[in-house]
This record gives sequence, C-alpha cells and structure tokens, in this order.
Amino acid sequence: MSDIWLDEHEDEYLTPIYSCLKVERHWQPECDLSVSLDTLDTLVAQAITVSHSFPNTDEALNGVVDLFYGEWAFSGTNQAIAESKLNTISYALGYRTGSSFALAMILNYVLTETGFASEIVVEDGELVIHVICSDQEGYFIDPVSGHQTWYVKPENGSDEETSDYFQHIPPDDLVKLFVGHQKWAFISEKRYADALNCVEFLMELIGDDPYERRDRGYLLRQLDCHNIARDDFEFFVSECPDDPATELIQHQLEEMEYQHNTLH
Repeated sequence: MSDIWLDEHEDEYLTPIYSCLKVERHWQPECDLSVSLDTLDTLVAQAITVSHSFPNTDEALNGVVDLFYGEWAFSGTNQAIAESKLNTISYALGYRTGSSFALAMILNYVLTETGFASEIVVEDGELVIHVICSDQEGYFIDPVSGHQTWYVKPENGSDEETSDYFQHIPPDDLVKLFVGHQKWAFISEKRYADALNCVEFLMELIGDDPYERRDRGYLLRQLDCHNIARDDFEFFVSECPDDPATELIQHQLEEMEYQHNTLH
C-alpha cells in the first residue's frame, strides 16, 4: 500500500476491511478509525456468542445472518444518499445501511472472524458472499437483502457441473475495488479532486494503466490542468488505438489544441 494512503510502517498483513477504513480517511479526515474498529469488535463478539448457541454450521450461519439483518438491521436503502457515502464502510457501520460493497465487506468480516469459511465473489455480475461448507456445498448470500441460496455440486457431475461459476476476488483486490467504486461515485457527484486522488492511488497499485491514465486525463481537464490532461489522453490513444473511446478522446485532444491556439 502507498504511504500516502496508509501509514508508512503499517502492518503488511492488513485485513481488507481495515485497509479500506484507513483509505477512507483520505477524503474524510474527520473519520475516527477507532470507532469503526470498536463497532466491528462488538459485532464479532455478539456473532460468536450467537453461533455457539447452535448445534451445527447451517443453523449457526442462519443465526448470524438473522442477527445481521434482523437485530442489527443492516440493509440497503432507497433514500437519496450519495453513493460515495453508501460505499464507505464507516458510514455503513454507523448508520446500518450501505452499498452492496460496504455491506459485503462488513458481513464477510463478521462471518470470517466468527469462524465461517467466507469470501466475497462475483456471481452474475453482482457482489455476493460465498460461505463454503464443504468441497461440494455452500451458500450464497445477497449482502443487501440477506437472501441465502444453498447449492450442492453433484458428486459424479461433469467438469462443467462441478466447476465454480462465480469469480473469486482475491483479498488484496478488494481495496482496489473499493477505490475504483469510490472513483466513479466521486465523478458522478462532481467531486473531481477526490476522484483524482483515487485514480492516483490505483495507479500506484497497478502501474501506468492506460484506462486510469484516460480517467486521470478527464479529471485533470475538469480541474483545468489541460497540459497534463493532454499527455494522459495521448498516452491512452497510443496504447489503446482500437478502443471505442479512442475516437472521442481524439476529438477532445483536437478541441484542447484549438482552445490552446485560440488563447495564444
């Protein structure tokens, strides 16, 4: 992790949810990390108590999920709340509502710390919680509604029937996913400086990616930094000449050149 976003001597083995909470402070410095961590500790302690009151894994899982969406009242929302807030884990912990990403991160952390084999995956284009019960069976949980789907793989099924039909998300990629979500949320809210910080952080993690350079060029143009924006656009056009966005970017470059010549 970059020491711009996380402390220079931070523990190398951060949990993804802790890393996301640390990153949040870059755009909301007033965020008190200790409050969120204390809340997580309280949730985990209660979940462990509940899970131990059941005789088997299936019932324990149901008990913890009922606790999460029942007594704790975590849920999505239809209210007009900025997406950048709903994505933020500290906000979801404080107000018990959030985006599918924030709720997935919290539920996954609680389940993992309670002893379940839980992970965040992509199924049919949506983030879901995958709880592994055995090599052959498990549950998918919708992080917004709490709806559970049980599956079992046929013992003598074909490779297609027994293969995973969902996409695993490595834990290290969850922070990238979080910052990527925040980037687009900030762009939609016209918070261009915050979106630019997200792009720069992603570029530190993944390198000189042409698509991040394209997004940085767009944001720099919005912030009237036209010379640097031009460099980013030209880089994208040279690296991705067949991309459908290239024609639009080329048009913007011509527009910027015309404006530059007109001013001088």
